[in-house]
Parts: sequence; C-alpha cells; structure tokens
Amino acid sequence: MKTNILKKIEYIIETFKELGNLSGDKLKKGQRLYRSDKDNFTKVNGRVFYNAITKIKENDINKLNKGLPYKGLNTLSVYGVSEYKKMKCFLGKNNSSGYAIAHGNELVSVFSSQKSSADAIMVSAVNNGVKYLDCYAQRNPKTKKISGPLYNLYLKYGFKINTSLNTGKKGDPYSIVDGVSDYVDDKGKVQKDDLRVVVFMIK
Repeated sequence: MKTNILKKIEYIIETFKELGNLSGDKLKKGQRLYRSDKDNFTKVNGRVFYNAITKIKENDINKLNKGLPYKGLNTLSVYGVSEYKKMKCFLGKNNSSGYAIAHGNELVSVFSSQKSSADAIMVSAVNNGVKYLDCYAQRNPKTKKISGPLYNLYLKYGFKINTSLNTGKKGDPYSIVDGVSDYVDDKGKVQKDDLRVVVFMIK
C-alpha cells in the first residue's frame, strides 16, 4: 500500500518538475491550446510521457465503457517506457494534450483529451521537425478519394500522401500501396469492404 502511494507521489513530483513549475493557470486541465501561443508544450522524459498518455487513455476508455462522451483514444497506440525514452516527448500546459517524435522526425502518440488543441499540436510538432506521420482515414470505394478529419488536418499543415511508399504485396495484411494500407482487423485480416484505411504522409 505504502509503495503504491510513494510511487504516485514520486510521479506527481517528477511530472511537475518536468513541466517547469508552470503557474496554476497554465496547468488548468482541459484548457484549449491556441496555435498562436509559444509556450504550449514542454519536453518531458519518456517515463513521464508514458504515465500521462496511459492514464489519459484509460480515463477515455472508462468513459466509453460507461456510455459517456469520449475522445476515441481507445485506438491510440501507446509504446513502452523504453521506447518513449528514445523519442522526443512533449506534454501540453493544459495537462491534457501531447505528442511524441520517433526516429527524429515521425509524429506518433498524438492525444488531446479535452477541448480541441489540434492546431496547437501541429504547429509545435512541425516546429520540432516532424516530417512523417500516419493516420486513419476513409477511402471512397468508387472514387478512391481519401477523406477524414485527421487527414484534412494534416493536409492543412503541408503533409501529403507518401505515394512513393510501397511495401509488401497488394492485398497482404499491412501492405502499403502508394502510401495507403487497407484496414486490418484484430485477427490480422484485411477488411476490403471497410472504408477505413491507414494513410502514410510526408511533408
């Protein structure tokens, strides 16, 4: 019992140290982050980022399970602590948003559990060198046109489908054709009738 309490206290202390002792108004959970602000995100270590993203994802899943409004973070990919330690990790001053950069320029683990802060995230990520990312989108079966809120957001910030990216054979699970991969279910099977696709983008 004492061990768990001590761990929580250590985590809270470390988190606030990493956030640079921000003032109370800047740590008000849920405030919207505006793209024009220069101090939206602070770099934190991998363990702090892992703890934050894990807790926020768990909270969102709990809301989903209770039938409450949720942010769709149940599909958010969360890496291990050791992997985040190799990345550049950033948490928002609203204590509710964040992102990480893998391999020096790939955007991963983007989240915002409160009011919309997508533009602020993208401004910060691009300023910190992001050149690659991927996201879920939808593909029209007739026109093959790609659409979706995240896809449109990334277009807005100068990203485009990486059509030069081709891996595997067409129709194989996780194969990428001209920068787009079919949706694969939890059993590793390609769902051809599913409008969802994964789009790989480059700036």
